[in-house]
Amino acid sequence: MTFSFPEGLAPEVYPLAWLVGSWRGPGFLGYPDIPKRAIVTEVSFDHDGGPYLQYQANSWLLDGELESLEQRVDADSLRKGEVWSSESGYWRVTPKPPNDISVLTGEGGSTGAPENEVEVLLADPSGYVSVYLGRAQGPRIELATDVVARTNMGAEVTAASRIYGLVQSELFWAWDVAAFGHELQSYASGRLQRLS
Repeated sequence: MTFSFPEGLAPEVYPLAWLVGSWRGPGFLGYPDIPKRAIVTEVSFDHDGGPYLQYQANSWLLDGELESLEQRVDADSLRKGEVWSSESGYWRVTPKPPNDISVLTGEGGSTGAPENEVEVLLADPSGYVSVYLGRAQGPRIELATDVVARTNMGAEVTAASRIYGLVQSELFWAWDVAAFGHELQSYASGRLQRLS
C-alpha cells in the first residue's frame, strides 16, 4: 500500500500523517477497583490545515466476549455497549531548531527514522485536562504527563503515559495512569483497524 500525505495537511505535522483517519477496534481496561472489561474504541485524527491534528476518542464497554487481543476481529462486527470514556484534543509536533543535526542527517534512534518531539493537549469530560509530552519516531509514539488539572469533582488522575504504534496496518495503543491514590500502572490497551 502506497502512503500519501492527506490533502491540505500542514507540513508541521507530517511526522504524524500516518495517524490521520478514523480507527476502530477492540481492547481491554482494568485498574484497581475496576474489573477487567472488554471495550471497543473509536479514534479519529483529523486536520483543518492548521499546524496540529484534531483528536477525538470514545470507548464503549463491549457487548459480547473478547478472549484476547490476538483474536482477529472485524472492526465492523464489534457491538458497542455502555459508553465508558471520551476525550478530545490536539496533537502538535514541536518545531526543531534549524541547526538540529538529526533534521539534516535524518538520524534518529534505532529505526533510523528522525525523532520528533510531540505535544498533546487532551480534555476528558470526567473533569480533567492533561498536557502530554513525548516523541514520535516513524510509526511509534511515546507520551507521558504529570501535568493534569482537574475540576473540584474531576477524576483524581495525577499522571499518565501512552504508547501508539503501527504494526501490520493496525494501530496498537496502551495507556497507563496514576489515579485515585494508585501508582502509575496499566489502565487500558487495544488495537485499532483503519476505517478511513
